[in-house]
Order: sequence, then C-alpha cells, then structure tokens
Amino acid sequence: AMNYKVKVYRLDTINSCFKDAIKTLASPNALRTGGGPHDSPYIINAIKVDKLLNEEVLVSVAENGEICIWRTEHLDEPPMIFNNNGVSTWGIALHSEQGLLAVSANNFKITVYNMLELTKEKPVFGAASIAVKYWLKDTDKIEFEGHNHNIPNIDFNATGRYIASASIDSTCKVWDLYRRQLVSSTKV
Repeated sequence: AMNYKVKVYRLDTINSCFKDAIKTLASPNALRTGGGPHDSPYIINAIKVDKLLNEEVLVSVAENGEICIWRTEHLDEPPMIFNNNGVSTWGIALHSEQGLLAVSANNFKITVYNMLELTKEKPVFGAASIAVKYWLKDTDKIEFEGHNHNIPNIDFNATGRYIASASIDSTCKVWDLYRRQLVSSTKV
C-alpha cells in the first residue's frame, strides 16, 4: 500500500522479483474525491490478507477510519466498506472460522465486526459452519475500551473467543468476546 492505493502483484515463485502490478485497488470514496498523495484522509495505515469464512480477503484501514474489504478472487468488484467512527485506524485482525474482523484505532477502542451477521442477507464470504460455537451470535459488532492510548496491534486466539491488544500506553490486554469484557491486563 502506498498513500491511498494498494498495488497487487502476481509472483511466479516465492523468489520471483516484482514485475508490473496486475491491479491497483483504491477506495471508491478516495477515487471520487481525487485521493491526494500525502494529505488524503484516505491514506492507508495497514493492510492484511487472510481468510474470512470461505473467502480470502484483503483488508485495508485508513487514516479517516475507512475499512475496505476486497475478496481476492473478485478484485474487479468494489470493496465492502465500513467506517470506524472517522478515527485513524491501524490494527487489523481476522478470525476465519468465526467470520470476525477486528480493528483498533486512535480512539483507544477495538471494534469487532461479526461478518456472518452483517452479511446474512447476502453471504458474500460464505456460510457458517455448524460445527463451530459462535461467540458473537446475533450481534453485528461490539467495542472494547480500556486502553489509555493508541492500539496499533491486535490479534485473535485460535478459537476466536479472545482478542489480545497491545497499546502505546505500555499495556497488553486480553478481551473475552463471549462475556464481552476485559479478562487480563499487564503493564510491560
């Protein structure tokens, strides 16, 4: 990612050098406003590629809180877009089985989106597995707050029930999605 664009490359092998980009992705909102190279509110702070349910996705988060989700097998389609309250967003975590997307931001909050619930009318990422216990059943999203500074790093545990966060306030915290509360905190 550079500024408000993501360049997509195809590598022949893991040791191949980068050739020309096969695709350039950008938020439709950034394109509509002209983007701007260095002062755009759409400047991308982080990207992540991972699976979300049955689809591989590329997620970008931006300075203005915009979250874009592209399905990598359908890069010609526009991304699904959310806005994280207009707050500069940095951390991204995905839990494939649970269908969860979490982001962390400069408002000291973590927002966890339940993509199963948000896309239940049109399940673009695939269906839920019957064998999985879902921690955010019937909930679109939840927020956790308790840090005193920006949160650049977050990640789910293997089951998707817990999310860990590391903040510039020198604390690491563990949150329980099922009980919707903080379960552990340590100052480092």
